Amino acid sequence: MVKIKPTKKIHIGTAQRDILLSAIVSIGLVLAGLYWVKEIEQPRAFDNQIIAITSNIAEHQSRVISTAISTLSARSTSLASSPLFDQAANAGNGESLEKLLKLSFPEAVDAQILRLGKLGIADEDTDTQRLRNNIEVDMLRKALESQALVIEGYQQNQQWLLSFTQPVNDKAALFISFPASYFSDMITILAGSSAHNELIQTYKSRTETILSTGSTRYSNYSQTRPLSIPGWSIVVYPTELEVEKYKADDTLLWLFSLVCIALLACSHSIFFLRSLDQPKPTKKPTAPEETAPIQTVTSTENVPNTENATSTPAATSSHPDYAPPPHPEVEIGYANAGAKHLAAKALPPAECFRAYDIRGDADTQLTDENCYLIARAIASEAIAMGQRKILLGRDGRLSSPRIRDVVLNGFLESGLDVIDIGLVATPMLHFASKELNIGNVVMITGSHNPAKDNGLKIGLDFQALSDGDIQGLYQRIIDRDFAEGQGKLELETIEQRYIDRICGDVVIAQTLKVVIDASNGATSNIAAPLFEELGCDVIPINCEIDGRFPNHPPDPTIEANLQQLREAVLREGADIGIAFDGDGDRLAVVSGKGECPRADRLLMILAEDVVSRNPGCEILFDIKSTRSLPEMILALGGKPTMWKCGHSFMKRKLAETGALLGGEYSGHIFFNERWYGFDDGMYTAARLLESLSLAGRTLDDALAAHPARPSTPEIIIPVEESRKFAIVDAFAKQQHFSEAEVIDIDGVRLETRSGWALLRASNTGPALSLRFEADSDAALDALRSSVKEVLARIDPAAADSL
Repeated sequence: MVKIKPTKKIHIGTAQRDILLSAIVSIGLVLAGLYWVKEIEQPRAFDNQIIAITSNIAEHQSRVISTAISTLSARSTSLASSPLFDQAANAGNGESLEKLLKLSFPEAVDAQILRLGKLGIADEDTDTQRLRNNIEVDMLRKALESQALVIEGYQQNQQWLLSFTQPVNDKAALFISFPASYFSDMITILAGSSAHNELIQTYKSRTETILSTGSTRYSNYSQTRPLSIPGWSIVVYPTELEVEKYKADDTLLWLFSLVCIALLACSHSIFFLRSLDQPKPTKKPTAPEETAPIQTVTSTENVPNTENATSTPAATSSHPDYAPPPHPEVEIGYANAGAKHLAAKALPPAECFRAYDIRGDADTQLTDENCYLIARAIASEAIAMGQRKILLGRDGRLSSPRIRDVVLNGFLESGLDVIDIGLVATPMLHFASKELNIGNVVMITGSHNPAKDNGLKIGLDFQALSDGDIQGLYQRIIDRDFAEGQGKLELETIEQRYIDRICGDVVIAQTLKVVIDASNGATSNIAAPLFEELGCDVIPINCEIDGRFPNHPPDPTIEANLQQLREAVLREGADIGIAFDGDGDRLAVVSGKGECPRADRLLMILAEDVVSRNPGCEILFDIKSTRSLPEMILALGGKPTMWKCGHSFMKRKLAETGALLGGEYSGHIFFNERWYGFDDGMYTAARLLESLSLAGRTLDDALAAHPARPSTPEIIIPVEESRKFAIVDAFAKQQHFSEAEVIDIDGVRLETRSGWALLRASNTGPALSLRFEADSDAALDALRSSVKEVLARIDPAAADSL
């Protein structure tokens, strides 16, 4: 007879009940969290994200349309107020004026010169019969009463129009009409497939759609912004495609929840089973067979294998596979294990990291290895700022293609997507940044430096990097603090869009003969076609890209480099000569008589034009500029602001203050009126020609109105990099100009009654920078001697060079 062993009973005690309860509560919390995220937080975040995106698009679209309207207004007012128009109107030459008006506004559907009688709109000699409806007649009445520009939007023959009326004088008024579709391409390009746009007009309780662009709209998230035209506004709807793109994928959320539930279930099961096997207090000794299972429950025999199994993937994930670098020495950028060890052996020279860019000898300092490290640092900084794309351009130097390839690799292998726009001038890269709405740019250029040099100009999140930012990149290289990933490459061209944008903004009212010297730099392929399309008779010299710069160095601020241009202007009988530096962000000019004005005098001519049309506006200029400039701005009713040297500093100050124009003695000029606030030699030259042609004067006439004071050019004295700031500090303490006003925003500028002196540390090299200006030659010599005397006590060698 077989004896059956009784089955062991499982006793559920307090501990087991607590564990089960804990498991139920924990899993319930996970499920509650899942419900809260999926049904409450996700929809709320999704709504906020779509609203924020749509709001940003709406703000941008309204600004663009308002800017376009302001630009058309400024062009109309500028043309109406030009002496050329006034003279022709007085002479009754309406036919030629109307022809010029249509040439100036090719995008208009109607451009007329209306003859005015002495009694205004009531006079039978007034050309009211040429107007199409009562709205246009009323516009003319308002314009004559206010003697100012009047803008209205209305519908005529089933077509929406935007019209401008502006009196020229008491004998004529201009009347220009643009189709509402003029804005169609503008807002479509900006928003692409992301938004459905509607221009609407509201009159009392009636609303009409003027223009509609984009695909099927998603009406739940519409955003409305008013425009500068009475009754007009823009409504932006996200498209269904855009909304779907931002809908969250729940896969990860469900997976995470299931993993949490599984972990909770497993852990609580283990605790539950262990609690069952714990010895219970009893009066009888425990049977041997009941203790056996306890010996196997806590076995950890497989734990080491589990740890090994989980540690291997973790180690692999921190070192993903990478394609081999293009140059063997670049391998230090990939291996985290060796980066710290090699840091001391693989650092770019610190002197290349300057105040607002990175620049050095292309062969010995900007080697492949160093450029790769710099690119990794830039990309990592961009990614840390939440950026994902960067624009890349290069100039025509012989070393630029090599550096481009290495920098491109560094960007891509850091996980940054790159849009390469090829060989362009620096301002064209900034234009692409604004047009494509990508705030990160790197331009490979040596600017005006000798052919053996090269460098990188950098902007992140629509801000040019300056001294602290540049040093931050260097520290990132020291620390090997690099992002990892794999970016994508796109190719883009911008040339024709750049030309079209300038030609759509600038009107040159006369055919001018212009000699253009591109210095064999990056503007060689673009400058001549641009000015030909603007209507100029162009004579190009040195307009073939050649990175050796065989004809002269690419620095037009040195007068010797303008000799070839001056000779061409005089030989050809040209109205003006224009020279650009190696990357096109600076310019110099030569007048018809061969005068080569410095950039601060050129800025006076441009500031006179801008301030006269925008009373009270702010104009920036650098600390090296003439005293005549702020005096003139104040006399015209503007606000002059002096600032430190350097295009990065100037761009940031321009954005901070909203100034309409800024400029540096070095030839960097920044238009914030009708343009984007960056330094652009070609656009500046176009605005100069527009100003001169509309005023009916030559460059020599304009310069004669702003005579130069006795002054020196910028004087550069080489000193050791480590001593230049100490010399400036010592000079500030030891100078003995008791009655002078001291301006210390950038070095020391001493303003006396008879002139001023400047001593500062150069931003671009181991040197001191000095300049002097005075009311007379004698005062200039005395000022220079006094500064030399103080400098001799600090650094006799530097004083000898002065």
